[in-house]
Amino acid sequence: MNDKESEQFLDRIGRRAFDNEVNYWGCSQAVLDSLQRNFNIGSEEVFKSASALAGGVGAKKEACGALLGGVMAIGLLYGRAKYVDGQIARESTEYLESQARAGKLCDRFLEKFGSLRCSDVSVNARGDRYREFKRYDTVEALEDHDECADVVGEAARLAAEIIMEPTEMFKPEMDALAAEVVEARKLYKEKRGQQ
Repeated sequence: MNDKESEQFLDRIGRRAFDNEVNYWGCSQAVLDSLQRNFNIGSEEVFKSASALAGGVGAKKEACGALLGGVMAIGLLYGRAKYVDGQIARESTEYLESQARAGKLCDRFLEKFGSLRCSDVSVNARGDRYREFKRYDTVEALEDHDECADVVGEAARLAAEIIMEPTEMFKPEMDALAAEVVEARKLYKEKRGQQ
């Protein structure tokens, strides 16, 4: 895919997620659906599982659901598919890569929106007007909700960019995560040897 095609692909992903949010609501599903369709991943069950993440996880305004939809797509593409006896998570290359990619998405999201928390991201995206609309049963709230779609579209685009990056870009993070386990195992063996 050349640069122009890549840009068009990313635009399509961002636009689909934006439109999903405007038309259907549910930020986590809006992002995940766009990524699922464009990368041909997941299933209806995976899409369904994202329902509870919207509105900052169970509408509690905590972790941003749009961000979590992107993290789910990264996990679908790069995550650990099953447990391996005798191997903890950070000894799995797939697990490490999904962690590194998800961490990069969080970093870029934080840089863009100033927080990973739904309520903070909403305020940052909308400004002070957000504080005026706490209900979702008025015309004003519906119109205001469109601004959340900007976050959703950007979250899907950021996730897609990270999904498309080559694995080599994540090797330093993966190696650092793996090194922590090696050191922990070493310390554990030393401690057991002393007893």
